[in-house]
Amino acid sequence: MKIVFAKSFKVSGTTVADILLKLSYFYGSYYDWKSKSIAFKDFETSISGNISNFDIFVEDERWNFANIKKLIGEDSNYVTILRNPVDQFESMFHFMDLREHYNVSSFEMFLNKLENNTIKDNRLLNFFGRNQLSFTLGFEPELFENDTAIDKFINEIDNQFNLVMISDYFDESIILLKNLLRSHIGQMLYVPKLRRRTRKKHKISEKETVLLQKWLKADVKLYNTFRRKLERSLTNRVRQEAKTLQKLNSNLQDFCKAAEFFPPGKDSSQRFGTYELHLIRSHRSNLLCDLYIGDSEEKFRTVQDTVSNAEEVQRLFYEL
Repeated sequence: MKIVFAKSFKVSGTTVADILLKLSYFYGSYYDWKSKSIAFKDFETSISGNISNFDIFVEDERWNFANIKKLIGEDSNYVTILRNPVDQFESMFHFMDLREHYNVSSFEMFLNKLENNTIKDNRLLNFFGRNQLSFTLGFEPELFENDTAIDKFINEIDNQFNLVMISDYFDESIILLKNLLRSHIGQMLYVPKLRRRTRKKHKISEKETVLLQKWLKADVKLYNTFRRKLERSLTNRVRQEAKTLQKLNSNLQDFCKAAEFFPPGKDSSQRFGTYELHLIRSHRSNLLCDLYIGDSEEKFRTVQDTVSNAEEVQRLFYEL
């Protein structure tokens, strides 16, 4: 089975990628094109003849379905995740600290300039900016106000992806991903990655929401379409399994004595721009905790690719 995950920015994509990463340690291979610094033109050579029965590919750049399909094949399962565009943009604004880019001193000032139509519609590093969800999935900025083009783009995304998850229904989405992968619920456990501390969030008013929704029109239409589609997939069984997953995740953190921690030399949690992260570390060491709450890839790799380790993780799972 081949899984291609199109990872966007500030949509819980890192957590999904982490779930897939851990799955791959037991069942196959994991290719993160960005972290391995493999250019697309070189990627085919790097994996040629090395595709196993269960391979996971994470695309961390702009989505180009034609190129990826040519390389990976149409028989793959294509997956991505979306988030409420207003929440996504506010989160990205603080994570990337876009104040200088938009020539503002605060998010409130950005909203005032947006209301007065004085925001320059350009992208930081030619990547981060307006309609980030649509842009990452390949939609061109010059079409952001073209309703016909937006509808065509959404239809193309619907045809390309087997599953479009929604972060607002994160656990339900993970259950749908589990079903797609024909996996076990115990293999879908997670600890949220790069999660912001709640007190650092800007509370967006109803008026501000309307203003941002208008500016993020393409993303809003994309998100609403796939949110409705996912909601139609939420059977009673999916909802019940999502509750089970939530309970297992809570049990996992209790079992591993997971707790918030602060990086050495800092008086607060890790910062990115104006963004303060909520970091979790396990205070209990065993294969299950190292796998699901381990704080380094090296630690993960200590549990990779051996039947005995897989059996030990399964045994510990049943203690949750």
